[in-house]
Amino acid sequence: MDIELCRSWCLELPETENDFSVKKELFKTNKRTFAIIKNETVTLKCDAIEYNELINHPDITPAKGLSKYNWITINKFDNLQVEDIHEFIINSYELIVKALPSKIKKRLLKKLRHDIDSPWKDMLNIFFKEFIEFFFPDIADDIDWTKAPIFMDKELNKIIKNAVTGKRCVDKLVKVWRKNGHEIWVLLHIEIQSQAQEIFPERMFVYSNRLKEIYQLPVASLAILADNNPNWRPSKYSEELWGCEKNFIFPIIKLLDYQQNWNQLEKSNNPFAVVVMTHLKMLETQNNKCQRLDWKITLTKNLYGKGYTQEQVFALFSFIDWLLILPRDLTIAYNKAISQFNKENKMRYLTTPEQIGRKEGRKEGRKEGRNEEKFYIAKKMKKQGFDTPVIKELTGLKDKDLKKI
Repeated sequence: MDIELCRSWCLELPETENDFSVKKELFKTNKRTFAIIKNETVTLKCDAIEYNELINHPDITPAKGLSKYNWITINKFDNLQVEDIHEFIINSYELIVKALPSKIKKRLLKKLRHDIDSPWKDMLNIFFKEFIEFFFPDIADDIDWTKAPIFMDKELNKIIKNAVTGKRCVDKLVKVWRKNGHEIWVLLHIEIQSQAQEIFPERMFVYSNRLKEIYQLPVASLAILADNNPNWRPSKYSEELWGCEKNFIFPIIKLLDYQQNWNQLEKSNNPFAVVVMTHLKMLETQNNKCQRLDWKITLTKNLYGKGYTQEQVFALFSFIDWLLILPRDLTIAYNKAISQFNKENKMRYLTTPEQIGRKEGRKEGRKEGRNEEKFYIAKKMKKQGFDTPVIKELTGLKDKDLKKI
């Protein structure tokens, strides 16, 4: 866990602007600050009850000058879980948004995605067939792929809207057809980077029951466990009272188990082999950023020659880029290595300047912030000795802009 991941999460939130200064970065939505990054610390707002609990944590202190408004500063990440930090960021954003005018508040909360791992959802949307073929080949053989799967997000939202489910996680509901013509709903759950949670099996049970009750259709519940605890393998939910028993069993896939099959992963052309390799290397290199840089370069280069379409390459690239977060100096080294590789192989250049502070493709209210970030990146690159053409390619700045730095 490092500060770059916090920066990335802040920038992912709806209508976020990023104000830079020499000493700190302010993350704002509609001109209201919800996060501050200074040096290697993160300052966030929380509610009163949570505040009194959090300031007793060894890595958290009251925010200087803001404590009376229930702001905290996370000074270290050693004793905090990744999902917890992401929760703090989203909660801070929500508290700020809820104080905005009603119309703006409604718009932003509607946009807000409550999942720590949106790249996983992107992978499922783009590669659903490949996902089933990779993790559940027997099920894949029983599905009629001549009929396109249909994602049932609205139906799933109806049953989880008010459910007490613990941490935010990835849940997908997909309608498919078996080869015998019967319609089946597949409930996918991916538990990412979390500790063992007692509520998880019950969540699987509750979701499945609610879907069955409301829509009167068969539901298959499948779980991917992407946490880093090799001993946590929940696959059933049991309930008993006075001789009355309920037992719910569901298939699970533990990503850590693929470590022993690395050679097979490298040989596979299934996109989810890349997903699994990236996830494993994310876990393996948490405390070794130089090693993470090497693997990020290797995995990116390996995207070519697999027969993937351009859309698939960019989707997988985005997943690698999001999961294997690097500090700014190593991100510049990564950009340079991939740029050189693409030039040598006459391929389209893939870059990640967003990890240096800029998120491409962002829309509302970010023009001013993007320009500041571009100049920040350009200055950093110039100090690193990059040539002007490379700086222009990475930042999109023009010659007249570069003369200002």
